[in-house]
Amino acid sequence: MTMLENQASNLVKAANILAESISDYSTLNDKNVVLKDLEHQGDQITHELFTIIDKTFVTPLDKEDISELTSTIDQVLDATYGTSDRMILFKIQKTSSHMQELANLLLKACNEIYTAVKGLPKAKREDLIQYSKAISQCEHEGDNIYRIAIADLFETDNAIEIIKSKEVYETLESALDRSRDVADVIEDIALKYR
Repeated sequence: MTMLENQASNLVKAANILAESISDYSTLNDKNVVLKDLEHQGDQITHELFTIIDKTFVTPLDKEDISELTSTIDQVLDATYGTSDRMILFKIQKTSSHMQELANLLLKACNEIYTAVKGLPKAKREDLIQYSKAISQCEHEGDNIYRIAIADLFETDNAIEIIKSKEVYETLESALDRSRDVADVIEDIALKYR
C-alpha cells in the first residue's frame, strides 16, 4: 500500500503546485517544470505498481482493484500537468477566478483521494464511502463552475482568447472528472471488502 500512498501523495503535490501557479501566475513557467517532474515520477510509480502487482501472488486488495486505482490516479495527474502545460503552450496572459476555483476544487479532491488511499486496506466502509462522496462533490461543484466559466468566456469578444481559455477550463474539468473515476473505484473497493 505504500506505493499507492506515494502515488496519491505525488498527486496532491502536483495539484497544490497547479493551484499555486494559477494563484501566482508569474511562477507558472518554473512550476510547470516541477509539475512535469511530478508527472514523470507518477508514471514511474504507476509502472512500478503494475510490476509489483504482476509479481505478487497475494495482494491486500484484488489485483484488478489496485490496477484500476493506480490507473485512475495517474489519469488525474496527467490532466493536472496537462492544465499547466496548456497554459504555457497557449501563452495564457492571465488566469481567471474560475480557473482558481477549479484548481482549488481539484486540490481538495486530491487530498480526499490521498486520505482514502492512506486508509486502505483497513479503513471502514463508511469512511471510504465518505471520501468517495467528498471527491464526487468536488467534481459536481467543478461542473457548475465550468459551465459558468464557459458562459462568461462567451461574453468577451476575443475569439482566440476564448479558444485558449476554453482549453484550459476543459483540461481542469477533465482532471476533476478523472478524480470522480478514482472516487468510483474507492467506492467499489469499500462495497467489495467491507
